[in-house]
Amino acid sequence: MPGLEIKEYLSRIGIRRINELDTALVEAFGREEGEGHIVRLTELFDRSEERLLYGAGDTVYLHRQEELVDYWNQSLQMSLLAASFYDRVFFRRAMEYLLGHGPLWSGDIFDMGCGNGILTCFLALRHPDSAFTGLEISSNALSVAKELAGKLAVENVEFSKRDALGRGKCDTLLSCRTAHENVAWRALCEESKGPTLSVEEQVRRHSQYAKELSALVRPQGHLVSIERYEDDSAYAGLVRALERVGFCQVKGTHMQFSCKNGDGTATFQAMVFRKNS
Repeated sequence: MPGLEIKEYLSRIGIRRINELDTALVEAFGREEGEGHIVRLTELFDRSEERLLYGAGDTVYLHRQEELVDYWNQSLQMSLLAASFYDRVFFRRAMEYLLGHGPLWSGDIFDMGCGNGILTCFLALRHPDSAFTGLEISSNALSVAKELAGKLAVENVEFSKRDALGRGKCDTLLSCRTAHENVAWRALCEESKGPTLSVEEQVRRHSQYAKELSALVRPQGHLVSIERYEDDSAYAGLVRALERVGFCQVKGTHMQFSCKNGDGTATFQAMVFRKNS
């Protein structure tokens, strides 16, 4: 679909401005079902906040909220409603960045942590001669992504679990908002007590994640990274960890942007890396 514009695409899939999430849930599902969703989501968000504040004994991946992700992706309608409230501006800004690097979307493309497939399908429609694969750990999100691709009649995209990929590699890997779910973070109560982590410690924390990304990219291939980082030392840790596994920064590709994220504001760092031979 050459010439597809961002605004047209988002409108076509049902992304719209939502000011009050509770009101939108009731309007979409009716009062009884909508209020049921509000109660359940409040429980899941409270559990998520407690996990981030005080930690969890079962995992160091404090930002990986499987229950919440699965709940939002129980249906395409619910997933797009959540995306409208939390991510409408983010998707627009991310797509603008991705369109600025058109030559990278040629060949075999992986989208790591594709979620509901909004970005994957957008790129696949823009580049019909390339083969896109969306990778995701949430079965619900995969089902929603497949439904979205069917709704849009996208023929050059597939979605699968990361483990199903085997040892395949790609020409370009898109990794968007995956670091926060796959890096070991300290609980906020611990962060407030101790000193700021050094860049070298941040490198150590990002090292396994960087290795996993590197394993998916062919030599001379590219990684397009868009991650949420307000902490400069944490982002420096990611960049250096990627450099240590064979990536180098592509000059002139770094962009920082902030946008509305639900009721708050989030800061994102975008950059292109090339993998050495």
